[in-house]
Amino acid sequence: MQTATTDTAFLERVAAEADREVAAFLATHDDDVRALAHRPAMARLLALAAVFTEPGSGFRRQESLAAAMRRCLDRLEVLQGPTGLFDGTNLSSPPDSAFTLNDVCLTVRLVRGTETPDALLAEVDQRLEAIIARSVDAMVSGGVHTPNHRWELSAALAQINALHPRQDIAARIEQWLAEGIDQLPDGMYSERSPLYATAVTNPSLLTIADATDRADLLDHVRRNLAAFLPWFNADGTVESVFSRRQDQWMQFGAAPFLPLYRRLAAQDGRADFAAAAAWLARLSLHEPAKLLALTRLDPWLAVALPAAPPSDATALPAPLAPAEAALGNCGAYRFRAAGSVATVFGGCDPLVPGVGSGLATNPTLLRFGHGAAVLSDLRLPRSFFDLGPFRSQDTVRQGGALVLSEQLEANFYQPLPPAKQRPDGIYALEHEGRFSAGMEFSARAADVHRLGTEIRIQAADGQVSLDIDFEGTHTAFALELTFQPGGVLDGVEPAGAPGTYQLVSGTGTYRVGADVIEFGPGLPADPDSPAAYNPGESYRYLGGTNAAAGTKVYITGRTRGRQRFTLRGYTQPG
Repeated sequence: MQTATTDTAFLERVAAEADREVAAFLATHDDDVRALAHRPAMARLLALAAVFTEPGSGFRRQESLAAAMRRCLDRLEVLQGPTGLFDGTNLSSPPDSAFTLNDVCLTVRLVRGTETPDALLAEVDQRLEAIIARSVDAMVSGGVHTPNHRWELSAALAQINALHPRQDIAARIEQWLAEGIDQLPDGMYSERSPLYATAVTNPSLLTIADATDRADLLDHVRRNLAAFLPWFNADGTVESVFSRRQDQWMQFGAAPFLPLYRRLAAQDGRADFAAAAAWLARLSLHEPAKLLALTRLDPWLAVALPAAPPSDATALPAPLAPAEAALGNCGAYRFRAAGSVATVFGGCDPLVPGVGSGLATNPTLLRFGHGAAVLSDLRLPRSFFDLGPFRSQDTVRQGGALVLSEQLEANFYQPLPPAKQRPDGIYALEHEGRFSAGMEFSARAADVHRLGTEIRIQAADGQVSLDIDFEGTHTAFALELTFQPGGVLDGVEPAGAPGTYQLVSGTGTYRVGADVIEFGPGLPADPDSPAAYNPGESYRYLGGTNAAAGTKVYITGRTRGRQRFTLRGYTQPG
């Protein structure tokens, strides 16, 4: 890299926050190392080594850290199994071991890059070297079970190979990379997850690229970061409703994106990435001690950011707030106008035989915010054979509208034909879409019940309209609006459980300070159309739920014809 200006203020802030992080766990959790799993034990050792070797740290060469560092080493040596791998939820796991070994290698590199290493650092180096040596054969031959594991494992192998080159390590990395990086055309990786993009895939691809001179891998990181730019929220989170992993149910904090945008903003001179990095730097730093280590090992992170477009200190910068954005492969769309933000999601995965890890199943089809007033989840439960709330099976853009649709079927089965009847009455165990039984469903004629739902959504000028069309079975629905707590509702009436309300006529409002979301119209209450959320039998059978948390308002009705609802955001004057 060419000579560049060092961002002294940023580095000083990182060192100060790293010191506070280390001081906090030394004061309250130092003795709990004996109960830590391998990953947090190694993360703690990396943090200790980072501040111990940092010239700008208050812990620089403090002998008081020696005992804590040795306790972490002791714990790692106890937990490393006979194959050289570590146990966790996944036993003798190459990918879980890779998370730890990546931090092991970072720490070794940090120690070896320190001027005038002392006896403590020499001991850390020696003991971590032994951990690496015991792991190599199993890491080279081991397998994975999620898409991102391939890249975490390859990153660990790349770092190990840089320390101690072996032909079989390099060949194994190439074998994994030959599968191709699992990046969708819209820039998301196949798991569609900000959690795994920041914690695994992007950092791993950067590590592999740097360690193996595979600069082409950086293009995947660039595309992913560019795709995420419009999906940050002013409250410091990033949208994750379209994820296929556990963060689809979370408000995911955006802070882990900082080193990724900072690295490529500096390396590429990109103003949009610099704007993102500058905005993210206003948040609390994520894992500041590890970030401190990375600023020493990756020179791009220490470089002053290129000029970014000017922005209001209280708002998202322009590159993060375009009027419209879309992730076509994820079925996600975002619209900003008049101070309001509408996010439409119609990209759920098929649910046969039911919900499961690795699928996008969040039934939230719309989020809407105006300033501090936030409708976090709009869902459409219907009473149809306990199959759960609406999840779009197809999302298309028609002019200025998004059309989300779903077709559900449920069957009643006729007697088996004589040729299929058995004297013992024991038939094949089959799953028929909502239920499993030893009835050989596939051999029976069926009476089919259908419910079609189409939702047409238009967002413009701070307002969203939803036209909901039903076709088929006549049954109950309950439009569920879940608001983030902290505001005041008006125009609604209590509906049973605390924090639950119903809009039975006119419009309702939800106000936080001067910011307001108006919604409606309401529909008359009907005892046959309960104001409640049903997650579906696939959850309730196991005593689970996917219910959204917050203040809830229901608008209930019957699945007959078309229903139109609107949302409008505005700010009260004065």
